[in-house]
Amino acid sequence: MMSAKNQISVEFPQTLKKLLILLSFIYWVFGLGQTQPLDAIQIQPTEISSDYKILENLQCQSIQSKLLYEKPDMYSLFLGKLLSKKFQTFDYKGDQGSILYLEFDKDAENGRKFVEGLLWGGKKPNNAHPENIITKGNIMIILSFPFKSEILKELTELIAEK
Repeated sequence: MMSAKNQISVEFPQTLKKLLILLSFIYWVFGLGQTQPLDAIQIQPTEISSDYKILENLQCQSIQSKLLYEKPDMYSLFLGKLLSKKFQTFDYKGDQGSILYLEFDKDAENGRKFVEGLLWGGKKPNNAHPENIITKGNIMIILSFPFKSEILKELTELIAEK
């Protein structure tokens, strides 16, 4: 006959095993669900009006956003290691600009304040530095279009909804 002490030691590993399985499942569902692939976040031609023209070259409104995209390793201490990057450039009613997609090895929100200071030199966008910043898990999206333009507003809303 088993004593109560022996019974507890046999049951504990089974309970621990179930707990670890549950925690692993929760991490998998919620941990991986926070990050979307860059392709899923990018604007698709079917999501925008035919008035938008898709351009091939990088068209940033400020040198700071262009440097961030072209030389992200300069900022890795604050943002983490860059895993991948893409851009899309649009023209809409004469206003042109690019959307920069930067995927890091850590949560992009952690580097948001640094990027705000880098791009804006203050706490909010302005005429000289009009970029909008959106973070989604480990992806930072920078919309670099003319300040308060219709294209900036529309594309920011479209990406924020994804």
